[in-house]
Amino acid sequence: MLSLPTEFRVLETSHVAPPPGSVPESSLPLTFFDMICLYAGPVQRVFFYSFPYSTSHFIDSHLSTLKSALSLALQDFYPLAGKIRPTHGSHSQFEIRYAEGDAVPFAVAEHDGDFDDLSRSNPREYTRIQPLIAQLPEPTDDGQRPVMAVQVTLFPNRGLALSVTVHHSACDGSSSTRFLSSWACRASGCEKEAPAPPSFDRSSVPDLNDAYSKFFSSLAADAQNMESMMVQFSPPNAVIGTVTLTADDLRKLKEMVSSKVNNSAFRCSNIVATYAYAWVSLVKARGHNADTTVHMAFPGNCRERIQPPLPAEYFGNCIGGNFAHAKAIDLAGEDGVAAAARLIGEAIEQFKEDPLKDADKWPENYQALALQRPLSVAGSPGFKVYDVDFGWGRPVKVDMPSITWAGAISLSESRDESGGVEIGLVATKTEMDEFLAHFSNGLKLLQ
Repeated sequence: MLSLPTEFRVLETSHVAPPPGSVPESSLPLTFFDMICLYAGPVQRVFFYSFPYSTSHFIDSHLSTLKSALSLALQDFYPLAGKIRPTHGSHSQFEIRYAEGDAVPFAVAEHDGDFDDLSRSNPREYTRIQPLIAQLPEPTDDGQRPVMAVQVTLFPNRGLALSVTVHHSACDGSSSTRFLSSWACRASGCEKEAPAPPSFDRSSVPDLNDAYSKFFSSLAADAQNMESMMVQFSPPNAVIGTVTLTADDLRKLKEMVSSKVNNSAFRCSNIVATYAYAWVSLVKARGHNADTTVHMAFPGNCRERIQPPLPAEYFGNCIGGNFAHAKAIDLAGEDGVAAAARLIGEAIEQFKEDPLKDADKWPENYQALALQRPLSVAGSPGFKVYDVDFGWGRPVKVDMPSITWAGAISLSESRDESGGVEIGLVATKTEMDEFLAHFSNGLKLLQ
């Protein structure tokens, strides 16, 4: 159990539900995309906002509006107020069940710590961020898992941290950030700018080669091992930090890569350059033996690529797995970024051609790589997390602490640099220092 510092106090716990009678009881079946994440760790985001007012001012003047807006957003995104549970009469089928009275846990806390220090990009002790993270309640005795939790932590007269934690089997980042935008637009009085309501139609989601059953059998059997791996990736001396690739950095990286990859069909995009540079920096930081095979796993949105395509508003998981592999010596050398970019680009092209190729083997691939510490990716610059404005202005910082569970990096658009990308990382202090040094030195060589 998390030990809370004395400077942190919970002021209030409550629950927020959709407006009474606004949503009928319903069950949303999990697809094979969702099943991949059934036993995975939750997705956690913490949004830091400048808020130079007292705690009492927030409670008296803002809390009711925030909760009312959440209630209205949940009317559209009602599965987030529900629970994941086994489908009645089945031990291998799962669903998100919403019933009248289901609600999202909502905590309000106060913190006497240094808001400016906690919301900076430089590495901070991960344990200092932990109290700010909304915690999902434990599953019930009959196996029902709450889907979402919210926490607002106030730093009197300085700022606040709003945290949202979502069970990953309920939805992916595309869906959860659409929900956040919907909630924020309602809270800030800009409801007309809210995204379109979600689509829950599962009829077009394929289940190739009975992937659903294979996923359940594989993941359920390995659930305890997955839990132990999560602990492994969150060492007690971990730090969380953020680096940025500016638009100019990305331009130079793409030019360098394109000059070294002898393939006229190859296109080095911003995302390929970002993935490649982060992968190479981390491989160098970890100091692998030259002949060690290193791995990268990154997501691809399948919505528009499966047939028939799903709408952008589709609620749930619809993410495919992409994998790249290389010898450490090939990435640590002078042309390492170009080599990484070529491999990542090839994986993306294969995904475009057949996004569900070998989909029934994705769990096997992930589990085979998990103990080899692959670099995986969470988030996307396309989610526009720095546009999530609840009426207090844009966030000064957005962290994704859950990357510690997966040994991943997080990606978002840069807050202050148009066209730039922020990369978040959780690592030991030693590894973080090495990563930052290689990251910085590599960019200097591009000048």
